[in-house]
Formats: sequence, structure tokens, C-alpha cells
Amino acid sequence: METWPDSAFTPFRCAKGSTWEGGVRVPGLMMWQGTIEPGQQSDGIFDFNDIMPTALGLAGETARMPTDRYIDGVDQTSFLLSGGHSNRKFHHYWLQETFSALRCGEYKFVLNATSDDDTGSAGPGGFTGTLERYAYAKLYNLWLDPKEQHNYMTRKLAYVDVFQHGIRSHLKTFKQFPPKKVLGQKSP
Repeated sequence: METWPDSAFTPFRCAKGSTWEGGVRVPGLMMWQGTIEPGQQSDGIFDFNDIMPTALGLAGETARMPTDRYIDGVDQTSFLLSGGHSNRKFHHYWLQETFSALRCGEYKFVLNATSDDDTGSAGPGGFTGTLERYAYAKLYNLWLDPKEQHNYMTRKLAYVDVFQHGIRSHLKTFKQFPPKKVLGQKSP
């Protein structure tokens, strides 16, 4: 509903400028005549960061992947060519410099997000609201609840360790490969 009054209903919550699914999901279409079987569909995760490792994999040039920086992408060649499963286990959601959420399979573990408050805008959506930090993480099943309205956390407490491990592993990459510039800080 971000673009009121001309509607914009989607099956997902919120819009660009947020880490809710309506702010990050886009359809992807891949075509390579004679190589990618036409008519395939998948709901596997393919992140924007996967484009470079996949392009190098398709070209047979994986040795050309830069090693002087962290590349948060995975080679999705087998996913594209075989129509199998995505090679990406986690998708990390960042709201500017704030870690927001982690997705694993159909589940999304949310720690911080933008509110759906529409104060000062024509309609609720991205680039509006305030940052919400949850005392207890929220867990959504994106296949059953794409609008992210029903928190499953109390029913899936056993999953917390998997998500915490995924978050710790992601944040450890910043120790080996610190950001070149921290958002919000002025350059010297």
C-alpha cells in the first residue's frame, strides 16, 4: 500500500526501504537457450551477491574471484543448470548499518525492522516509519505467511541455535574483512 491511492497490493509486507519481504524480493528470470531448461520454476534463494561468483563459475573462471575482500556470494551454477536446490543457505538482511534479519529456507528470523507507521507519508511502506528493535526475535514462515504477520517463535524455539550460528558466522566475516567505510562516519 505504499503507493496510495493507486493501490500496489502485493503478497508481501511493506516496500522498498525496508527489510520486510516487500522491500527485498524481486522475481528473477534466467534464460540460456540450450543450457537452462525452459519452464523451470523455483523458490530457492538467489541473492544479488551471487551474480559474480555464478558468472565466474559459468565461465569456468572461479580462480579469478577476488581474494583481497570478502565476497558474500555463492556460485549458483548448479542451481541454474540443473534446476535443483539453491546453494545459498542464508540470506542476510541489513537495514543500513543495522543487522535486521536472517533467512534460512522458508523461515525468517527478525531482530530489527522498520515499523509500518505511516506518519508523514501518503501511505505505509518503505523509507517511512522508525527502527524497531525487538526484545525477542520474531520468526516467520515465508511460505505460509508471506505478509509476515504471524510470529512462530514460541513454536520453533529449537531453530534459534541455527539462526544464531548463521548470524555469528556472518558477523565474523567483518573481523577478517572490516568494512572500508563505516556508514554514518565521516572520512578522515
